[in-house]
Amino acid sequence: MEARGVSIPYLLRQAGLKSGASGIKFISTDGYAMTMTYSQVFGALYSYSNHSASGSSGAFQVEPVIAWAWGDVGKVRQEDLRPYFGQSGPWEVNTSAFVKNLCKIEVSTASPGAWAAPGSSIAGGSTVSRGTELELSHGFMDNIRIYYTLDGSEPNYSSPVYNPSTSYFQPQLIKPLVISESVTVKAFAAGLGKEKSAVVTLVINVK
Repeated sequence: MEARGVSIPYLLRQAGLKSGASGIKFISTDGYAMTMTYSQVFGALYSYSNHSASGSSGAFQVEPVIAWAWGDVGKVRQEDLRPYFGQSGPWEVNTSAFVKNLCKIEVSTASPGAWAAPGSSIAGGSTVSRGTELELSHGFMDNIRIYYTLDGSEPNYSSPVYNPSTSYFQPQLIKPLVISESVTVKAFAAGLGKEKSAVVTLVINVK
């Protein structure tokens, strides 16, 4: 996708954004709103020139913009104003941030808080049979992504995603992890409007 507009960080700085800002809300003419944290607006965001299930490449950093034109690369068309964001990692989906007919931006100093850590169908420290399935879960599964690793390394936004789709779009893409050997699972939840969760660690042994 391609977007043309004015940089949101630049616009907010010109408006006199204060250092205590922590939540930035984008509001449409019909009242629909989406809140982003300071780090989600001012942090590093990327676009990927090549992205598929097998991997991503060609990442380049982009700034979020108030877009007056957007569309597929080479097919940009003029639209009503809307905020348009890049991605923290190749698996992040932020379509919900596209507030159509943007009319107002509100800045808050109230802490947005953090997402709760993911839950799991197997408790850490358990011993299971080879082939047992591990399900990761969250109370806001359609609003967040669960990033995980199976080798004990710290997960990040480039790590595999447990729920690459929502429960109402392509639920078949959300599959349990098959435990075929002893593993140390680490996972966190991240989504718009709150800081990412703490990392949960599960040591699972195979008989």
